[in-house]
Amino acid sequence: MDLSGVRTIVKNGCKKFGSQKAANLFLILGLCFGIAMACINPPFQECDGWMHYLWATDVSFGNLASPVANLSHEEGVALVPENLNEFKYRIVKPDTGEGREYIRYLKGLQPSANVREKKLMNVPSSLFYYPQALGLFLGRFFHLSVYGGVVLSRLCNLLVFLLLTFAAVRTTPILKNTMAIVGLFPLTLYQAASDSPDAMLNGFCFLFTAMCFSYAYGDRERLYWKDVLKLSAVLSVIFLCKYVYVCLGLLVFLIPMQKFGGKKEYWKCFAIGLIPLTLLGLAAMSYAVPVVSGGQAADGAGSITQTQYLLEHPKFIIQVLLTTFFQEFNDWMLRLNTLGNLNYQLGPLIYILPMYAVFVGSLDRTQASEKVRIKDQWLCFAAFAAVSLGVILGIYVGDGKLNKVGALVVEGVQGRYFIAALPVFFAAISQRGIQNKSRHFTEKTLGIMAVLLLYAVHSLTEHCL
Repeated sequence: MDLSGVRTIVKNGCKKFGSQKAANLFLILGLCFGIAMACINPPFQECDGWMHYLWATDVSFGNLASPVANLSHEEGVALVPENLNEFKYRIVKPDTGEGREYIRYLKGLQPSANVREKKLMNVPSSLFYYPQALGLFLGRFFHLSVYGGVVLSRLCNLLVFLLLTFAAVRTTPILKNTMAIVGLFPLTLYQAASDSPDAMLNGFCFLFTAMCFSYAYGDRERLYWKDVLKLSAVLSVIFLCKYVYVCLGLLVFLIPMQKFGGKKEYWKCFAIGLIPLTLLGLAAMSYAVPVVSGGQAADGAGSITQTQYLLEHPKFIIQVLLTTFFQEFNDWMLRLNTLGNLNYQLGPLIYILPMYAVFVGSLDRTQASEKVRIKDQWLCFAAFAAVSLGVILGIYVGDGKLNKVGALVVEGVQGRYFIAALPVFFAAISQRGIQNKSRHFTEKTLGIMAVLLLYAVHSLTEHCL
């Protein structure tokens, strides 16, 4: 046996693994802990979990083109298993054993092969339920129980998120460890291992951010219109899921003009890239405006809407934002480390995880990090602020149940809404001149993250089972 050949193969394999340690370790940890969360968490327990399941089920029965077209039924309904009422959906109380009993019950129940229509608002975009729908379809094909089908749908969703974020960590020349850490936040992974469309949203946002960083600070000396079209395609997918995250598009201005060969070529490339995004945006807004308008609060007999009120009192917007930030910031941080339907708290991780993320972000330096200019950091901060303000004001305007006309504090904002833009935040606050001489920094960083995830999975098990 030629041992020298084996040694060479092993050596080359280790070398390739080491060149992308952050991405590879992220994928390993994400698979291990994501699978655990998908199995431990009782079905439908994530935020809006029941609605996400119903939307994914509808897509699995053939509604593949919403909101452009409803292929399998008329608007305002969804196709669901005929025995849906037998699922006995409920939010289980933590630390009571209800989760264990609910899992046992759903393991003994199969979804009916027959379907019925259920009144349900239209799916915002079927695209973001494709992975979950595939899992539910395969679950029915292999005659799995309700629990088995839900777990399979979660695993498909998890796999898509992990592949997108793995590509992002591999692609970005800066903040590799930080992006891996954000992707491994217990709440990020919990969402990925659920039926939530936020899994794909976060993955595509990470990928878009990484592509912008790569074009701006990577080794490529020349970019072309095809590269801009790639950015446009990813940003279009983000736009289809949740409109406010299109504000991450500001990151394209990190890319120097000289990488396109000059000012004229620069604007030509971006004009080409804007064409599909603009067309898609106009089409999407035609569906979004009625939905947002219908969800707004109205005040009394005058029926003034939230939007009309803000237009009449523009200075009030600043007051609302400041009051909301100071009163709700602690709750945002609390919910950033609360799983389930905001009822599975992670104890000390509420404080440890944010501090650890800032620690990693401040020391996550590479040779490419020196290319980040101060004006680039301001631009990153502007992109993060635009996303954050868009999220807050979007909920304030669009959710009339939680936010009455003229309310001073925006209700309904959760920490998970900011995860997609967190890598941009860390790019904005990174400090120039800091040197990190720690050996095996990536291994240590993700090793500690593994310990924190072990605690999170242990807490989830205690709460659910």
